[in-house]
Amino acid sequence: MSGNPESPVSAATAYRESAKALLTAGERLLLVAERHSDGTPFWTLPGGGVEPEETPTEGLARELREELGCTVSVHSELPPLWYAHTGPEHTVSRWRVYRCQQQSTIDPDLRAGIVDARWVHPDELPPETLVHVRYFLEGVDHSL
Repeated sequence: MSGNPESPVSAATAYRESAKALLTAGERLLLVAERHSDGTPFWTLPGGGVEPEETPTEGLARELREELGCTVSVHSELPPLWYAHTGPEHTVSRWRVYRCQQQSTIDPDLRAGIVDARWVHPDELPPETLVHVRYFLEGVDHSL
């Protein structure tokens, strides 16, 4: 899929719709570690790509089941984020971010691309946390 009339990307850039979860437990939030195409690790919000036949919340629920083996209840939608992927694909994703509540235990599936999952305090993010995730977390209330 290329170009989206609402997106800040050109027709030469691939566009991807994604859904991410802001999962909180007390004063902590859940981040997952993944790897860029060059193998370097990064920390981000859990979630992933939305398939064409899915709504964003259906895609989010599927991604969390596949990657973290958990179910969640989806609450309010937060402002979206734009993410320019690293690598030769020239892909830009619009992340729809939802406040979510954990409904089952988390069991990351390393085969699904998740390297680690960690509950962290917003003031103690891992150094490899994506810059736009840091910026986003500074601007939102972390409570459900």
